[in-house]
Amino acid sequence: MYVSLVGFVTRSGQFPVRRGSARVRGMTSFGARLTIAAALAIGGTLLVAALAAAPAHADKASAHYRQGMALKQQGKVDEAIAAFEKAVAERDSHSMAWASLGSLYKQKRQYQRAVNAYEKATALAPKNAVLWSNLGMAYYRAKRYDDALTALDKSYRIDAKSAEVNANLGALYRKRGDIEKALRHLRFAVMLEPKNAVYHSNLGIAYRFNKQNQEAIIEFEKAIEIEPKRAEFHFNLGVVYRRQELVDEAIAAYSKAVALDPNYAKAWYDLGHMHRLNHDNENAIAAFQRYLALVDGKDAKGAQRARDEIEALK
Repeated sequence: MYVSLVGFVTRSGQFPVRRGSARVRGMTSFGARLTIAAALAIGGTLLVAALAAAPAHADKASAHYRQGMALKQQGKVDEAIAAFEKAVAERDSHSMAWASLGSLYKQKRQYQRAVNAYEKATALAPKNAVLWSNLGMAYYRAKRYDDALTALDKSYRIDAKSAEVNANLGALYRKRGDIEKALRHLRFAVMLEPKNAVYHSNLGIAYRFNKQNQEAIIEFEKAIEIEPKRAEFHFNLGVVYRRQELVDEAIAAYSKAVALDPNYAKAWYDLGHMHRLNHDNENAIAAFQRYLALVDGKDAKGAQRARDEIEALK
């Protein structure tokens, strides 16, 4: 529909008319006014309808995505997943909704679903280094180590100065036994983000694997300084002390770990071992009993090992 008169009026308040229209000098045809009004009304309706209809799917997808992000921040994982799944159902090309799904699936240890979601995200945003890095770690959790290295290498080629990418590469290389490369990437990650406790802890683990115990202790202590309430950091520090048979230091570290997380089974077992070395049978038995209560029915070998320790101490 073509309406030539939309957009402006004369000083008299009337629409000017081109030659050949129903208007003549000094007067305006009533029919012409009706025609113009009708055209404006119909055209306006069509325009409003078009604007309302065009982004409907996009708007629904965005709304579901925003809802998912809010639920995720509230810790409502299952509800957030449902919202993100609705977002990608509305718009399959919503890369960040796929990425969010990957993150939550990984959190629930549904690693194959996490892989599938991150594969969709990277296909939609192939130049996003973080998405490739996340896909690599999803492969890592799914024990697909070759695929993990491929994805992380793509991430590194996109952004070699990303702390997260270097940290993830370091963790993978440590898992594959290439400690030299692991240390190189992890040191760089720590240099880029010196306030990241997890990076310090991962570097400490790599040092521990390389039997660089003092360097490992320094990194674990830095991690604890940044995040003192993370039980795993105290546990990691305890492991270094245990391997050096520094009994008192190990007991202190493990005791802190179980105080922060009373369900930390491995920490209870190691604590029992250190109390036994310290000839403190009463506390050793108590620690092994706590470990047994946590793993009984879940880890038959671990439970039997604890029973054997308890019997020997009695």
